[in-house]
Amino acid sequence: MKVLDVIILVVLLGLLGAALYLFYINLPGESIQFIVKNEQNNSKIIVGNENVSSSRSKQFYSNMRFPDREITYLVEDECNLDKQRQVLRAFDIIDEMTTLDFRQVLNNPQIIVTCSEIAPEPENKGHFIAGEGGPTQIINTSLYSVILEGKISLFRPEKCERPNIALHEILHVLGFDHNNNPKSILYPTLDCSQQIDNYFIDAINILYDSPGLADLKVSEVNAEKAGRYLDFEIKIINQGLNVAKSSSLRVFADGEIVKFEGGKESFDLGEIEIGTTKILTVENARIGRSANEVIFIVDQENNVDELFEDNNEIILDLTGN
Repeated sequence: MKVLDVIILVVLLGLLGAALYLFYINLPGESIQFIVKNEQNNSKIIVGNENVSSSRSKQFYSNMRFPDREITYLVEDECNLDKQRQVLRAFDIIDEMTTLDFRQVLNNPQIIVTCSEIAPEPENKGHFIAGEGGPTQIINTSLYSVILEGKISLFRPEKCERPNIALHEILHVLGFDHNNNPKSILYPTLDCSQQIDNYFIDAINILYDSPGLADLKVSEVNAEKAGRYLDFEIKIINQGLNVAKSSSLRVFADGEIVKFEGGKESFDLGEIEIGTTKILTVENARIGRSANEVIFIVDQENNVDELFEDNNEIILDLTGN
């Protein structure tokens, strides 16, 4: 056999071996399920409706609050000057006693105050959670019941020196229900001697202690690999108080970042609204055949702060490892 023929044979055998190797490492093989290795943060802010005596006002839902400490309101022109002064004074009183900052605006208020000389018909009271005032738009994020909008209707004349009617309804808008303490401002029947309980002040300050930030959490992920191919479905929830902007997902397999279609090193998740869950399904992402650990990290771009920083990552390990 000529030398040239030998060289050609060796090259062909080498190419065949390389092809068989590439075929082997890309062979899907048997699917193996990953399991969660780390515990996710399940922190709660406060439990608004547990261990509360009947003399104190529970919230309509647990952890009700507006997104930020600054809350805007509008008093409609139909309110006469006397009622306008009562409302402004009531907002000022709660403003001074708590961490809240109420601000009067002309457009897009979070709280609308209306006035009428005629009490609403019983069938119309259901528009509010608590009679003449209350939240009208709420989103449950699992951490909070976020109040987006509220409304107050003042139709009774104020007989007290202090604006007790307006105070009563503002506390309803902030999420507090009636109680059975006759001395409390949230007793169902109003009296001029009633006061704002210290309980309300403490509860409001605790609820609004956290800043109005988003909070992304990996709520669930299922993943399996076959050879060097990874399939996964991941659910990401914004359980915070504001929109999560420019969110993205990165995946690491044994410390190496996983590249997706087009060589992308992350998935752009876009904005995630309050209380919204985004589901992402990916098939045949290429990882190392021997990879035993996969890490999923979701975050907002530009290192934007969140309520919790320890629930953006979930680690999966191969079953039995």
